[in-house]
Amino acid sequence: MTTDFQPEVQIRKATGWVIALSIGLIILGVIAILLPGIASAFFTSVMAWIAIISGAVMIVEAFQSRPLRGFWLNLLVGIAYVIAGIYILFNLGAAVVALTFAFGILFIVEGIFTIIMAFTNRAGHHMSWLVALNGIVTLILGILVLNRWPDSSLWLIGLYVGISLLLSGISLLVAAMAARRAVTSA
Repeated sequence: MTTDFQPEVQIRKATGWVIALSIGLIILGVIAILLPGIASAFFTSVMAWIAIISGAVMIVEAFQSRPLRGFWLNLLVGIAYVIAGIYILFNLGAAVVALTFAFGILFIVEGIFTIIMAFTNRAGHHMSWLVALNGIVTLILGILVLNRWPDSSLWLIGLYVGISLLLSGISLLVAAMAARRAVTSA
């Protein structure tokens, strides 16, 4: 049994797609960092559309599984999702402000729990100071977000999404380039 399997060619082709994707993520990340207000509004509107589509799927699923239990619950939850999504779309500014407030609270709670975990569990033993530092930085970020709230709503979500996209793109690019180098050097 013979195969025309050429791992080097296939890996180069696969990593080519990953490299293209990573460059796209890097570009989107830079755009989001440079235009955080627009990125915040875009991210929030995408969340609204996800809620609308999820709600529509739940409504359809409720009618498809009508003979089973839970029809009314699935129907009502689906309707609530659709209404919430539509509300977010028509009140995008208020949704961004509310989401930023929620992120501020989340960062404070995460920071406090991470600090507690660093000292009670001694996570990583000699590296627990790094866990504590992470908790302190996260706590400070949460305090800064709420201290500047609602003004921080103009930039926070877009900046964080931009940083996430940029770092994801860079890490994918580095991984793809390393895989490509490993194949060519073998």
